[in-house]
Amino acid sequence: MVKLKENEEFSEEESKTVEFKAHDRLGFTQMTNREVDERLFQPSSRTICAFLNINRTCDLYLGIKDDGTVVGHHMFRAQMEHFKQALDLLLEEKFEPPVDKYRYAVNFIEVEAANRQIVHSDTLGLTIKQRHKLLEQPNVCWCEREITDHKRNKKYPPLYIIHVKINKWDAYKDSQGFKVWPYFTTEEGKCYKRYNASNHELTQDQVIEETKIDLQLNSAL
Repeated sequence: MVKLKENEEFSEEESKTVEFKAHDRLGFTQMTNREVDERLFQPSSRTICAFLNINRTCDLYLGIKDDGTVVGHHMFRAQMEHFKQALDLLLEEKFEPPVDKYRYAVNFIEVEAANRQIVHSDTLGLTIKQRHKLLEQPNVCWCEREITDHKRNKKYPPLYIIHVKINKWDAYKDSQGFKVWPYFTTEEGKCYKRYNASNHELTQDQVIEETKIDLQLNSAL
């Protein structure tokens, strides 16, 4: 991939298998009270669920606006590790059924920042153990405090797009013995499926009907 530049247009467009989000909030526990109360945006868990439920290779890009403009997220390595841990926690402990590790992957795509001094050292001083304790805290977490402290001094961590890839279901790798790919629900207990370039919530009856269709398609292969 050609190196991305801040404020330029991304090379792909949103579709049934591609989604852009400017924010980096995975689930509701990572959103502030104001973000939830005012419904400023939707957490990424809904899109991840919708992607899992169509059983196709899909790509979620965090740090890109809906119109395709690259904005990125300032991150040190500690923030990257925090994000990966939060994603593991969300998918393995809060989705139902738990999502196998082979179904998803994360990588960080570097973005060339425009007109800002970039620093590469982490100076907050928190231990890994202290950071882990703060992982599930609502409102502003240690990650954001660290970044804010640097921005206040006009020194910015490197800029990245967070790329979450969703992989297809594999019967040979499935840890729970499903005969066809399962339908997942989010930390809200809701089920979503991807149609065109948007997510749609399914009722229980719709999940049953969709599963019947999937079983028929699977037996025909």
